[in-house]
Amino acid sequence: MASTVRPRRRSGRSDGVVRPSLHYCRMAQAAAEMDCEFVLFDPVDVDWHRRVVRGWCPARATRPFGEWVRRTTGLPDAIYENVFVHLAVSGYSRSLRRHARKLGIPLFNPPLPNKWQMVRWMQRSDLARLAPATAYLHSGAQARKLVDKWALVYVKPIGGYGGMGVLRIERLHHDQYRVSVDRQKGGGGRRRMVLTEEQLERFLDGRRRVPHIVQRGIRLMTVDGRKVDFRVVVQRGADGAWQLVGIIPKVAAADGVVTNIVAGGERMSLSQLQAMAARHGHKVPVDDLTAAALQVARALSRRVPNVGLLGFDAGVDENGRTWIIEVNPKPARSLLSDDMRQQMAVHSAGFAAYLAKRHRQT
Repeated sequence: MASTVRPRRRSGRSDGVVRPSLHYCRMAQAAAEMDCEFVLFDPVDVDWHRRVVRGWCPARATRPFGEWVRRTTGLPDAIYENVFVHLAVSGYSRSLRRHARKLGIPLFNPPLPNKWQMVRWMQRSDLARLAPATAYLHSGAQARKLVDKWALVYVKPIGGYGGMGVLRIERLHHDQYRVSVDRQKGGGGRRRMVLTEEQLERFLDGRRRVPHIVQRGIRLMTVDGRKVDFRVVVQRGADGAWQLVGIIPKVAAADGVVTNIVAGGERMSLSQLQAMAARHGHKVPVDDLTAAALQVARALSRRVPNVGLLGFDAGVDENGRTWIIEVNPKPARSLLSDDMRQQMAVHSAGFAAYLAKRHRQT
C-alpha cells in the first residue's frame, strides 16, 4: 500500500507499540487472513532499479494491531495508491504510477477522468439521465446565458476538491444575479454578492484562468431549510464485484453552497436524515441511490479496469429524482461510520489481492 502515512508510537497504551492508524492494521489483518503480505510504504521508498521496497509490516503477521517494523521486500504484485489528495494532485505519485505501469504492476485507485471528462462520458452514454446538464466554461457571457436559461447554476473548478471555489449563481430578476461561495483559495471564506449582468460576466471571465464547468443547479431536497446531498461509497472486494459500503447524508449550513464538512456542512446518519425527511414529507430513495452508484461504478470499471473504490456525491431533487453530481476517487474515511470503515479495509485488501492474483496469472 502506497501512502505517506507512517507508523508512530501509540501513546496511552501500556505496550507503547509502533504501528500505523487503525485502517491500515485492519487491512493487514484482512490480508493475513487471505495469506497475503501487506506492506505500507511511501512512494519515495521504492528502489525501482533494485526492484525493492523499504516499507512497514506487522512484526508478526497474525498480530497486525501490535508492533510494526521496517523491512525490505520485493516489489508488490499489486499497489493501492492512497496518498493524500493534495499530494496526488501535485504529482507526488507520478513516478510510482509510471514505473508500475512500465512493469505491469496493477495499480488500485488509478487516476480517473476529471469532472468535465466524467460528465461528458456520462452524457454520451446510457448514464445521461443521471447527470445534470453541464457545459465547459468558455466565457462569462456564455455562463451568464446559462444562468438565464437554467435560473440556478454551479460553477466548479475542474480540478477542485473539498468545495473549494464552487460558486452558486442565481438569477434574481432582470440584470440582477446573486453569487455565493463558501470556500475560496487564499483563505477567503463565505461570500455573498449581488451583481449586474456586466459585473457577472467580468467576474466569470476572471475564473477562466483555471478550467471550470458550469452545471445546472438541482433543487435539492431540504430539511429545516438546509440542502441535503449524499455521499454514496461503493467498492470492489476479493471477488472483484462492486458492492455498497454506505450512504452518508450531508446537510449544508443555512444558505450553504456546498455540503462539505470543511465548508460548514454536517454529517448525519442515514436513519437520522430519514426521520428528519419524513417530518417534511420526504422519503430518501435509498434503493435508487444505491442502484445509480453501482450502475456508474460498473460502467466506469469497464473503462478503467483497476478502479475499485468510488465515492459519489448524489442528490435527490424536490420531485424525488436521483442525480449523480460528482465522482470522487478518494472518498474521505472521516465521513464513514466505524462499521463502514471496517468494510472498506476488508474490501481494499481483498481487491488488492484480487488484482495481485490476476497479475501473477499473466
